[in-house]
Amino acid sequence: MPFGPRGGDALDAALDDRDALGFVFIGRGPDPNLRYLTGREFDTTVVYVRIAGESYLRVPSTIETPEIPGVSVRIDDKPPGKAAAAVLEAETDNGTVLAPQTIPHDAALHLESAGYDLASTPVLDDARAVKDDDERAAIETVQRAARRGIARAAEILADATTDDRTLVWDGAPLSTERIRRQVNVALAIEGVDAAGATTVDIGGRTERETAEGDSDHDTSAVVLRADDPVVVSVAPRGRDGYRGALARTFVVDADGGWERRAHVACDAARDVALVEAGPGADAAFVGSEIRAETAAFGFSPSEEVARDVGGGIGLSLRESPPLDGDTELAAGNVVRVRTAVSDPENGRIELVDVMAIDDDGPMFLGDPPTSLDPAAWSQ
Repeated sequence: MPFGPRGGDALDAALDDRDALGFVFIGRGPDPNLRYLTGREFDTTVVYVRIAGESYLRVPSTIETPEIPGVSVRIDDKPPGKAAAAVLEAETDNGTVLAPQTIPHDAALHLESAGYDLASTPVLDDARAVKDDDERAAIETVQRAARRGIARAAEILADATTDDRTLVWDGAPLSTERIRRQVNVALAIEGVDAAGATTVDIGGRTERETAEGDSDHDTSAVVLRADDPVVVSVAPRGRDGYRGALARTFVVDADGGWERRAHVACDAARDVALVEAGPGADAAFVGSEIRAETAAFGFSPSEEVARDVGGGIGLSLRESPPLDGDTELAAGNVVRVRTAVSDPENGRIELVDVMAIDDDGPMFLGDPPTSLDPAAWSQ
């Protein structure tokens, strides 16, 4: 389903709260804020202005004039700041204009020289942090595709045989790059873009052997052993721009040592997120509890436990709310939850999921298996 413009109500509320005349945003290309405001991407710089319940978009003559529901679109080849000032001058008197901190410096100078006082606002970050039903559905769709991509990796690993501890699949040594390509094929079949974010590695272990025939695409491709912790991570993009995120670690023939303990720690920390996250919860506290639970299994919180435990996800992989900051979680937040333990000798164990926060609490979208055993995905 096509996505239209979003954020108008939030912008109007911010204007009322700050007694401001309007809001100005200048962006280009795949800028997620621009896509949020207009429902589409542009391959050039465009100007968005919101005034008293009305949205205006100024685009250069180098592109075809788009038709955007509820948005007044005009051709304007003036510099962005002057184009924004022209909209404001036609609709309002001089006064305060809100803009993100990222507004280009020259545009800010043009607006100030036209008599407007600029004030920064986080309204876009705040608005994008709370997903509506369509956004939630878009993320769930991408997350289902992500699950199928990881399932393909699990299928390959489960089908692999061993030759002197080396994994063999489809008649040849199995490498990280061969799995990565197969995962991307699975994502393409599901109708999502891998977005260059698919990774398959051996969890940080020193690479031992470069896989023959894979160097054309990835010179770090490594032939896998049966006892390797294989971290498969995807973050595909759906047709409407919304992202998913999923990572699992597999070991074909685990010896029950370090990787088992690290996996139990990561899985337990993942469960903590379900207990602690919810509307009104302090995001930084949730993040600290994830790290503390991981460390409770005997891992160094400063050297082995991952600092990055996630945060908001949507049109970007990283957006509000971060799970590390002075922010309260709210119903409608959708966050990436990451638990990971690393060791230079043993590798890395990592689990990544997407969690939605509803009025009655959090839930993992899709809730795929977490087992180290790839065969668990076929059960």
